[in-house]
Amino acid sequence: MEKIIYIVDDDASIRESLTFLFSTLSWQIQSFESLDAFTLACPPEMKLTGCLLLDMRMPGQSGLSWLERHSASHPLLPVVMMTGHGSIDACRRAFHHGVFEFFTKPLDADLLIETLHSAFAQSEARHQIWQEHVQAKTLFAQLTARESEVLEQLMTGASNKEVAAQLDLSTRTVEAHRAAIFSKLGVSSLVQAIREHDKLHYV
Repeated sequence: MEKIIYIVDDDASIRESLTFLFSTLSWQIQSFESLDAFTLACPPEMKLTGCLLLDMRMPGQSGLSWLERHSASHPLLPVVMMTGHGSIDACRRAFHHGVFEFFTKPLDADLLIETLHSAFAQSEARHQIWQEHVQAKTLFAQLTARESEVLEQLMTGASNKEVAAQLDLSTRTVEAHRAAIFSKLGVSSLVQAIREHDKLHYV
């Protein structure tokens, strides 16, 4: 997983000072003067990992406005908001929309670095969950429509005999579907199949 810090701030001096600070730690950095520039260079399909360091107030689209409308476009990327004009309401709104941390300028370099380490760990955890979700989608895509129906019934706690009655099948046919489902999902029990199924519900 790449650990890149994406800096979005219209103040060139802030971008330069942060870039210098992070470069001393050998961290990868990409900086942008606006959210339009960031969005153009980093569309949602890129699945960015690392951390987004975002100024709250900028000309055009503000960081807080973007967070409220578009933060879900980069779900693997924790957002650290920074502002020179913080307020309790703005801080509350930012956390309500999933901001990882909120800083007021001037920034405390040591605390910022510590926070970024935590953000990287959070991004890595999100990335792991997302990978498991993608893998689960691939596995479940192998199931036929009938196998999916059988599995849905089995997950309710119904026995093979009960599933057979509900779907107008023979018990032997249900058993055959069950074996095929387990084989395709790479599991050996219904409990394991349910765990894999839960991974489909990634948000």
